[in-house]
Amino acid sequence: MMFPVTHPAQDGPAPLAALLFRPGPALAPEAHRVACALLEDAARRRGGRASADEDGGWRLVAAPPALEVARRTLAAVLHGRDAALVTEALAAPPPPAPGQRGLEAMLATRPIEQLVERRAILGFGAGGMPRPAGWRLRPDRAAIAAALGAGWVGAPWQAHGWELVARRIAALPWPGEGPLHLDLPPEVLPPRGAPPFLPVLPPRALASPPPVPFAVDGPAAAALGMVDPAYLRAQVLHLAYEPALDLLPATFWGLLGPGRVVLEGVEDEAGLRWGLARGIARFSGPEPDRVLAALRRRGG
Repeated sequence: MMFPVTHPAQDGPAPLAALLFRPGPALAPEAHRVACALLEDAARRRGGRASADEDGGWRLVAAPPALEVARRTLAAVLHGRDAALVTEALAAPPPPAPGQRGLEAMLATRPIEQLVERRAILGFGAGGMPRPAGWRLRPDRAAIAAALGAGWVGAPWQAHGWELVARRIAALPWPGEGPLHLDLPPEVLPPRGAPPFLPVLPPRALASPPPVPFAVDGPAAAALGMVDPAYLRAQVLHLAYEPALDLLPATFWGLLGPGRVVLEGVEDEAGLRWGLARGIARFSGPEPDRVLAALRRRGG
């Protein structure tokens, strides 16, 4: 059942508002995809911005008249289905202080290295020999929030800042330091041809895989247990090392293809041993960083 809800308006007119699409557990995947496509189309046609939330919902930020058109269209498509549409007013950011500029200009003037999180990837080759296996680069959310300051703390502004930094990273001629895995929203992928890096996309990209090789950030262990490994068509899966992975059946890793996995957040040697025992050969985190530092000291 769909329940359109409108939050009370804040005092004074708001130049932007948000339409939140929240799917329920019984919503068919095809209806979910259609709703997301409609939100993205509304953003393109009416100057708004559509982005995915971590819980599987989507948010369209635009002027209220554009949101009303999108809301009516979605309500007609989703009528009777398990989803909710919520519209809410957004407070406009405060007027800029003297010398302060817009969000785009504030980020563009920051050196890119201050806005990027770099994670080394440790690999194990033939005979179990450790070796550098590339880098993962992603926009640093904490650094972006600090650069924007208190005037741009809302989730839509932070998401927009994250995408702007991702676009800057993708356009850089990064030096050849091994394979480069770069976090991007799918909308930032080059329109033609494979990029010179492996794009790391959010799990929602699995519903409509791009025509180029790509990696996925996740899914989480809880979701892995409910997904047919054949559905995970990414070339590389960046999986967080967490206790729930132990609950997966022993046959799961063979079906998944452990050679595709980069195990993230490995804190100690036990985590390396756990992954190696399952056929995983690429790792990231504090313990892999220590191994790579030792290799560099030995000149390996």
